[in-house]
Amino acid sequence: MKLLDHEINAVIFDMDGTLIDSTGLWHEIDLLFFAKRGMELPKDYAQKIVHLGLRKAAELTRELYGVKETPDEIIHEWRQMALDMYHNDVELKPGAIRLLELMKSAGLKLSIATANDAELYMPCIIRLGIGNYFDYIADVNASKEGKNSAKIYLDLTEKMNSKPENTLVLEDMPTCIKTVHDAGFVTVAVYDKASEKFDNEKKSNSDLFINNLNELADLLK
Repeated sequence: MKLLDHEINAVIFDMDGTLIDSTGLWHEIDLLFFAKRGMELPKDYAQKIVHLGLRKAAELTRELYGVKETPDEIIHEWRQMALDMYHNDVELKPGAIRLLELMKSAGLKLSIATANDAELYMPCIIRLGIGNYFDYIADVNASKEGKNSAKIYLDLTEKMNSKPENTLVLEDMPTCIKTVHDAGFVTVAVYDKASEKFDNEKKSNSDLFINNLNELADLLK
């Protein structure tokens, strides 16, 4: 498939904020977590932790903000707040199924790269019925590096027998967008309300900025 002057044979999707509409959920969890401790949500907190995975995010939260609980206790608290919503409420972003259908019918290899934990994302993937679209699903817990490193993307690219210049990556968070763009991937920055104040940064570090997944689907028709 030809897109943005590149021959594309593989695609990597971020999950939260790109494929599923879940960043608002995490914002509410962050607000409640700090409010419980008599604190306001720190400025740009989501940008500091979004690429890390839960364990490293918990460790950083404890280190930077003086939270007394252990990383395991912090992770448990986050998971308890998120479990019900991931299992029952979180929905796909508009245009997701249409885009996945188009890409799969074009013979592209598809993968997910997420900083979330399998306990949360797998039930969501199963409930939404999208598991069969993907050849591989990877998270930063397995790669041992956050998404400020290109490792998880490069590992998936190798599994899909592709190269960065032939692999499309869809991401919504500016740190992750810069990571893949600097690593030579064909990069699509996806609008999400949680990161809208970074839209200019996202545009400057991507090959294409889209407001929704239907916009990309229209380019593939």
